[in-house]
Amino acid sequence: MPGGAGSAFTDEKGRFTFKDLLPGKYRVFAVVNNLIRTNIATVEVTADKPTFVELKVLPLTSLVRGQVVTTEGNPIANAEVTFVMAEGWNSVFKVQTDTNGNFEIRNLPSGLYYIIAEAKERAKVFAGKFEFEPEKVHDGIRITLPKAATIVGKVVTPKGKPVPAYAAVRTTEPNADFYLPAEGGVTNAYARVGADGTYRLTNLASGTYTLRLIVDGEVVDKVTVTVKEGETVNAPPLRLR
Repeated sequence: MPGGAGSAFTDEKGRFTFKDLLPGKYRVFAVVNNLIRTNIATVEVTADKPTFVELKVLPLTSLVRGQVVTTEGNPIANAEVTFVMAEGWNSVFKVQTDTNGNFEIRNLPSGLYYIIAEAKERAKVFAGKFEFEPEKVHDGIRITLPKAATIVGKVVTPKGKPVPAYAAVRTTEPNADFYLPAEGGVTNAYARVGADGTYRLTNLASGTYTLRLIVDGEVVDKVTVTVKEGETVNAPPLRLR
């Protein structure tokens, strides 16, 4: 966005105006009660004439309802369930499960969503993509959270060279969508590397992970680690050259 972020209020007829914008492409959407409630339009602004954009209010779903359980089928209380709009701007909606592991969310803007769930001592799980139609009840979503696995490791530097303060370890490429799972469907996870070179990746699902040491947005080393449900594994060293 060439001119940065800006905002304007609608009048009684729903009209709005942005003034003194620099020429270029802009994304425009409307927010009601801190939620994006319209489509997200991309418009080209020129210096010689006004640009018109029409935004359409997204219809709402009536109700989305489901349950979060353990691998054994027992309900998980206080799990966090995140709904992320998969198209356009990643609007995020969060709810918590009750004592029976049940969750529900009302008046969700219709559309395609990612659903992610996590809980204390449980793996963070990408539950999939769901299409929610307007003015309908969407029931029966069941999400299973296994016991969390952990990967601990260390970054090794050349003798006398400190660990960069901005070094990090990720299970995905640097520019990957944070809301999507890593390769093979395993957990998308991130950890800062400490001054002593250690790092700790938590709330992982079982599976095989490719760990990437990232410095200045670039991958400088990789290792592969396989972890089972509930266990803690020491990763091979990542090396900073």
